Amino acid sequence: MEKNLLKTTILKPENLVLKQYIEYFLFLRKKDAAPIQYTTFPNNNLCLAVYRHNHINYQNDGKVNRCIIKAGSHTFSSRIYGFHNRPFQVDVQQELDQICIIFYPAALKAFTRMNFDEMHGNDQVFEQLFLPKDEYFLEQLFEEPDPARQARQLEGLLLSQLEECRVLKIREALYHLSVAQPNNQNVGMEMLCQKLGVSDTTLFRLFKNSLGQNPQKYLKTIRFRQALKDLTTTQDLLTTVALRHCYYDQAHFIKDFKTFTGYSPKKLLHKVSIQQQSLAWIYQEN
Repeated sequence: MEKNLLKTTILKPENLVLKQYIEYFLFLRKKDAAPIQYTTFPNNNLCLAVYRHNHINYQNDGKVNRCIIKAGSHTFSSRIYGFHNRPFQVDVQQELDQICIIFYPAALKAFTRMNFDEMHGNDQVFEQLFLPKDEYFLEQLFEEPDPARQARQLEGLLLSQLEECRVLKIREALYHLSVAQPNNQNVGMEMLCQKLGVSDTTLFRLFKNSLGQNPQKYLKTIRFRQALKDLTTTQDLLTTVALRHCYYDQAHFIKDFKTFTGYSPKKLLHKVSIQQQSLAWIYQEN
């Protein structure tokens, strides 16, 4: 019998306002219990993942960054994933019905007053974040077979809870970082404090509460993601790519890639695939 492989669908938001906050919606479905595995890499966006009939065992202790998905007793569970320091390995050992909302950096704060630390580790975070007036919202969402219509349902919920004023300061900070010189992080932080009129302590707290990581880690991850995109879309030499993204040398570039992905840049190129020009991952069938 032919296996029902993992089916992925990526949809961008239609609403112009939400396009500023939501990178895309990701739908993952697998209709059999054949085990599969995939690996994604550190990024500065946040993923709110909602599952139906799955139990999630998430292990993240500094050495292991792994999510094991099995059959669950609860109808729905949900988690926040993001700001990994190492590759994120997902083992799917059961049927899977999963919906993810991929938020741009700091964008989730526009929809909730909760800080990142309050959300992390919670397996019912969707209900805590949104508390939809319709108690059957998730049931109706997962019963809809068309991902495009599911995305529209999610957009309606998100728009009903959007408060843009919550993210004005952190969005200003991210704007200044995007135009700052990326080759000197210390100068960038000093400049940022001056632009925002805040102390370095306040800046640190702003990033931790809104992004879940400090400014230096944010910049380091941004550099890696830009280099990864460059690496997968150009034929340039490794040294050229490394220097273009302000790594000290090729050795520094390779070391960072091994930390973030588990592979050297050359080996990664032979394994990684890009889904709908949005999701970089390594997909394996067991």
